[in-house]
Amino acid sequence: MEARVRDTGHTTHLQTCLLHNNRRITRCSGRLRKGGNCVFRAIGSFRPGMMPTCQIHRHQLRRIGWCQAPLSCGFECGRMCEWKPHGFQLCFDHREHPMTCYFLKIPIEMRLRIYQFLLPDRDVPARYEKSSLASDGGGVHTSILCVNRQIHDEATGLLYRTRSFSIELIDDWLSMCNSSQNGSSSNNHHALDNHRLQQMSPGLVMARQGPRVLGGVSNSAYTPTIRSNKCLAFDANASVEPVWDPTLSERYFNMIQSFRIEIVLPSLGAWWLPNSGPANDRASMSRLLNYCDHLHRLVGRLRLIRKPIARLEIVIKLDSAYFNQGDAFPIARFLLRPFWRLHNVAKPGLRLTTIQGSWGEVELLTSDWASSPAGGKLSAYTEHLFEHMSGSQSPPELPVFTAYWQLENLLSYLRKHCRDTDPKIEKIAGLLYTARFAREVEDLAHFRMIWNQVVDIWFDCLNERVQFQSNVVLLINAICGTVQNGS
Repeated sequence: MEARVRDTGHTTHLQTCLLHNNRRITRCSGRLRKGGNCVFRAIGSFRPGMMPTCQIHRHQLRRIGWCQAPLSCGFECGRMCEWKPHGFQLCFDHREHPMTCYFLKIPIEMRLRIYQFLLPDRDVPARYEKSSLASDGGGVHTSILCVNRQIHDEATGLLYRTRSFSIELIDDWLSMCNSSQNGSSSNNHHALDNHRLQQMSPGLVMARQGPRVLGGVSNSAYTPTIRSNKCLAFDANASVEPVWDPTLSERYFNMIQSFRIEIVLPSLGAWWLPNSGPANDRASMSRLLNYCDHLHRLVGRLRLIRKPIARLEIVIKLDSAYFNQGDAFPIARFLLRPFWRLHNVAKPGLRLTTIQGSWGEVELLTSDWASSPAGGKLSAYTEHLFEHMSGSQSPPELPVFTAYWQLENLLSYLRKHCRDTDPKIEKIAGLLYTARFAREVEDLAHFRMIWNQVVDIWFDCLNERVQFQSNVVLLINAICGTVQNGS
């Protein structure tokens, strides 16, 4: 309850001023179950500092406040009212009375300085853990964002436009602002229902499918009713670009101008190395491609920001037990491929480190890192990449990239509508591994070969279904003939 210090003159004025007539009956502050206020007289406050209620609503506890509306006599109203946070305390009679917020009378430069003491003044990590968001180790007071709209807009503008926000990718988890999401659960953002099979050439479909004629001649006079399932129409022009859906709202995410992308690769044994021969581990390569999938989703979300990104720092952290400097550079190049789809980045940067356990992290991009052959290739690659990312023109979407996500959406659609586990559908799923690699290396010719295999597998599946339907018709005819001859 607010501390109310009243001198003798103030008390005398409240007793004699007609504007402060408090002799009215005190009504119960309780709320009815059907809505509305209680009309009974209040007995009193059943707990100190709480609004008075009747006997029925004694369990409804509402903090007491005192109306701050100024009257013509020069004093505050002082009438009892329900206390509400982030606002002036006003009674029912003065609820529409305009009040002056003297904080907003302060120059904007001083208000922004005050916000800096209340909000985080250091970069916001992806996972807070035990670290403080304040440089002095103290706490932050984000409740100021709830005072009113103007203060909220000023404070959020300072917070999201001046601080760098980290996004961490480790295995299948994307973390931001102390909230993690499983990357594999974001399939609903791939427009799964926006791909249609009619995108294939009609001539190719008819040629491969052939005439669909059911074998067997029916001697039955009974004509069965064939129920046709209505399928939802597909939008051929809908975007299939994968987009990550962060827990932070779209409005605040689009206000951020500085990002730090942390890619953490734990110790998983032998990782795939480009051009290292036939001893590549397929499972390790698949995990590396999974990282690229999540990075494409993240880049797809960054592309939705209309304003230029002031700074984008890419940090790749490798486990020191399995990576050395010669191995790290080819892996870093491969993980940087999804960032070719970005533009309007004023200041891109790259850090490559190894995790040394309790010793912390060791920087691999030292002053002499470019002298090695692998380092020289990475240096030239990043220089060309950052020059491309700093450009203002949006890069054209590669056909192999769009085709891959259309293939993945097609497979999801087939799995959704094929209730039984069809081995041929799973065979198509097995081709996604090779298709993902063709997507990353931008090999459209190789992807076209994979697509031809997918089409062949699908029409083999259709032919089997046609043969199955033909056999079922023959069995139906035989049963109908037996029933009719028996009568």
